[in-house]
Formats: sequence, C-alpha cells, structure tokens
Amino acid sequence: MKYVKIRAKNYNEALMQLRMKYGEEAIPISHKYVKEGGILGGALFAKNVVELTAAYHDRAFKGKTAVAPSSPSLLSKKKGIDLRVDDDVTRSLLSTPMEEEEHAGNGFISELRKAANTGVYGSNGKTVAPQIEIPSRDQRSSKPAASTSGGDIILSKEEYQNLKRYERDFNDVKDKLDRLNARSDEGISSPQIEELVPYAELLEKNDFGIDRRKTILESVSRSLSREEMKDSAKIEKTFRDLVKSRIVVSGPISAGSRRKIVMLVGPTGVGKTTSLAKLGAIFSFKEGKSVAFVTIDTYRIAATEQLKKYADIMKIPVHVVNDQRELKATLEKEKADIVLIDTSGRSYRNSMKISEIKSYADAIDCDFDKVLCVSASTKRSDLESIFDAFGKLDFSSVIVTKTDETNYIGNIIDVADRYNKPISYITNGQEVPNDIVTAEAEKLVDMMVKGITD
Repeated sequence: MKYVKIRAKNYNEALMQLRMKYGEEAIPISHKYVKEGGILGGALFAKNVVELTAAYHDRAFKGKTAVAPSSPSLLSKKKGIDLRVDDDVTRSLLSTPMEEEEHAGNGFISELRKAANTGVYGSNGKTVAPQIEIPSRDQRSSKPAASTSGGDIILSKEEYQNLKRYERDFNDVKDKLDRLNARSDEGISSPQIEELVPYAELLEKNDFGIDRRKTILESVSRSLSREEMKDSAKIEKTFRDLVKSRIVVSGPISAGSRRKIVMLVGPTGVGKTTSLAKLGAIFSFKEGKSVAFVTIDTYRIAATEQLKKYADIMKIPVHVVNDQRELKATLEKEKADIVLIDTSGRSYRNSMKISEIKSYADAIDCDFDKVLCVSASTKRSDLESIFDAFGKLDFSSVIVTKTDETNYIGNIIDVADRYNKPISYITNGQEVPNDIVTAEAEKLVDMMVKGITD
C-alpha cells in the first residue's frame, strides 16, 4: 500500500484525478483545504485548493492504464460510503479545519467530528487510515510543499509510518466499538450501565439466556440511582439480591409422622443411585428413621449391585421389582418410615421410556415425592429439554448433582426459575454420605457469583 496527495480545485476533481492516475482501486482517505499560489510564499493572492490524501496498491497500479470515467455511473460502482462533497453525510463528517475551530466550543460536536476524522470507509469497503494532522492557521498560510509534476505529493517515510500507526489505532478503537455493539444486544448499550458489564459476563459464564441476562441487568439498573451506580458494593448487593429472589429452595425432605415415599428420576449417568444412598444414610444415621430401598432399574445390573452394596453397608433392606404390580405389592408390605425408589436413567429424547417410568409412578396409590436429578455440568439448552421431558412426571423438586465437575451453577438456577421448580439438595462428590448438602439460596448465589471452589 502506498500513499499519495493530489491537489485540485475541488474535491470531485481531485477524486477524478485519483481515479484517472491510480485506477478504481485507489482509496480516498481524507481531504483538507490548503492555500496555493500566494506571492512570496504568503497568503496574498493565494487560492484555496483541495488536497486529497489517498492510498493505492502498487501491485494493482503497475502495468495498468487508468481510464477516466466516461459517466457518473462508473463512480457509483464503488463500494462503501460515497465520499463526494455534495453528499450531506460526507460533508458533515469531513469538515474543513476552519469549521473544526468554529465548533471547538461545542464539546460533544467537536469530539464527534474528531472521532469521524479518525477513519472513513474507502472505495473497497474497508476502513482506512485518517489524515495525519490538521494544520494551524500559520501552517495554512505557509508555503505549500513541493509537488511532483501533475500536482501529486508523495508521502515521506515518516508520514507513511504515522499513517500506518494511526491505522492500527483506528482498528483497535473499531474493535472496542464492535464489542460494545455486541453488548448492546444483551441490554448494555448505554454508558450509564457500563458498570454492569462484569455482571453481564458473569451471567454469560453461568449460561443464562440472552433474554434473561437482559432482564436481570435492566432490573439492577432500574433499582439504583446514578450515584448508587458508582458504588460497586451496592451494585453487587443489588445483583445478588435480585438473583437470590429468583431461587426457590424446598428444604430437606422430611419424613414427618407418616410414611414417606421418594422416587428419584432423571437422565442416565447423573448420579441417581449415589444420591439415593446419600439420602438413605442421612435418614438412617442422622435422623434415626427406618429406611428401605426399592429399585426398578433392572436394565443395568451394575446399578442394582451398587445399591445392594450401599444397602448392605448401611444395614438397609433393598427390594428389586420388575413391574408395576410388583412395585405396588412391595410398598404395601414394606413398613419403613422412608422408602427411597431408584429408577433407570432415561434419555430426555426417549419419550416412550419416560412414559414407562410414569407408569410405575401411577401404580403408587398414595401421595409421594418425585425428585428430578440433573447434573450441574449440563448445558442450559439440554436442561430445558430435560425439564420438559420429565415434566410429565410432575416432579416436586430438583437435586443438583456433580457440582464438583463444573465451575458455575447459574444454568440450573436459570432453568429451575423458568420452570418454577425448587431445589432441594446439592451433591458435590461420590463419597457417601458426606458429599450432599441441603440447598440454600445464599449458598447457590455464592456458587454462581464466586464460582464453585469446593
């Protein structure tokens, strides 16, 4: 890429000379008005001319003969913004140095025009570098620089390096603007809520949907005044309180004075059997209740054997049933305070298999709890599908498993809030009975904001 300056009576003539000498691929960068032809290098009898700064590809220019445009239609073929002086938008962006000084007192307009002068779009549709400097009054009245035959001024090495540096700076600014524009799609479009950008990024890490992110951030913004938005502690407290208000927890499963039946359901591999064993240990050892295990997971021999091992260690009876009638009969005979039922894992895509689990649930003729187990590492879109598929079972709460296998838990918070389902327990490892805790809203917010650290 090489740079050149062309002087002419007006901008359109300078642009035409550029096209004739350097071809359609030449890129107009900027233009300014300078004095030329004064007596003794002064301003006396000097006339105003346009000095156009442009860039062209040397490889594209060599061996080519530029042809003057025969009609205005040739100029209309170029891509990007039309840079003719009679274009109102161009005239407003590319003002003369004199106009710049006249509007120097208006801070916003001045800054806007300075920003406009940092780069324009060339004929190839790409951003190009700005002019190097705006001359002062003394410089405008000084002797013009020597020009080559034809009126072109070839840039010096220093000027060329300056242009390249400004081009890099402009591209950096453009990248920042692009990022701000992307954030505006998520509800962070104005400088007044720039302080919420870290929270937007936090919600994104927690796999919140775009609409949900926007709703939360707008709620935080509306809750705080401009002065309060300067206080990071108040912003964090408001954000935490808002997220906390969306979290519903059910508390631990309570046996009460009547027999309690709990069925764990969920996709394959989320840790239902291990969670069942942990709950059995809590009720048996910590609460002193009589507990019984029932499994209808006859598809996986390993799962049945695993539950039998847990039951043997904890001295808890275990029943393996093969059909709905056998399940009903087992529950009628079993007199334990709490009966925990393990089910086979089913893909949320397999509606027939989920309907089979529902048929077992329908065989139980008393009121009981159905609890959905989901892994914390499941992405939000899959969680929504899981909640939809297992929704036909009318589950009452959610156990979040495997929080030790992810960094954030906001995906569960978001989806559980959307489906109005409370969270009952959180599991964070394979150790029975230790790696399970009752869900608490404050703890869940901490895990979301600070990340899961233990």
